[in-house]
Amino acid sequence: MKRYLLILFAVWLCLTAADAKEKQEREPYDLRRHEFSFYGAFYPGRYAFGYDFELYPYLNRYHASSDGPVSSIYTDGATYNKERVTNSWTLMYTYNFTKVFALSLGLSYEGGWNEYFRREDNRKLLSLQSHYFSPMLTARFSWLNRKLLRMYSSAGLGFSVGLNDSKYKGPPTSTKFSMQVTPVGVSVGKDVFGFAEVGIGTIYVGGCLGIAYRF
Repeated sequence: MKRYLLILFAVWLCLTAADAKEKQEREPYDLRRHEFSFYGAFYPGRYAFGYDFELYPYLNRYHASSDGPVSSIYTDGATYNKERVTNSWTLMYTYNFTKVFALSLGLSYEGGWNEYFRREDNRKLLSLQSHYFSPMLTARFSWLNRKLLRMYSSAGLGFSVGLNDSKYKGPPTSTKFSMQVTPVGVSVGKDVFGFAEVGIGTIYVGGCLGIAYRF
């Protein structure tokens, strides 16, 4: 019995010594204060939650005309529309206060178009568009920090300025609340690194991919 205990004790000492040596040889965490990043998302948030193109003023203008056929076309459902959208693109600066907490300031862009056509002859009736610029302040919390691998969560608040097409006498600009929640993000690399995030909000829905530089 004593022999087995001595063997177990010797194995424990060897494992402890090996672990201590590995910790001594492991490169210490290198905190870089500044980061610049750029990322894109294939499913923009404003598009996901629905564009507000202020259609009613345009339709009312057509309804008011006695000889305009658009009112009957809309009521009969004889039109169709096509939507076009850019991806969502974001440029961001991040300051790392500690290896756990960081604040980011970003600017995002998304553009969308909505075109209405008459089914009978495919004639274009309306063409509406908006371009959204969204500054946002984001708090990031890193819960895994390794030499090349980091994982984090973040939440951001801001606002969005929409530059609308004024051809149809709609409001030229609009301002709306913006938010983004990222439950899981992962970055791989040291100075230059790539990252991927999964989130939901007015910047993107689903996921995004990006590249960044820290110094």
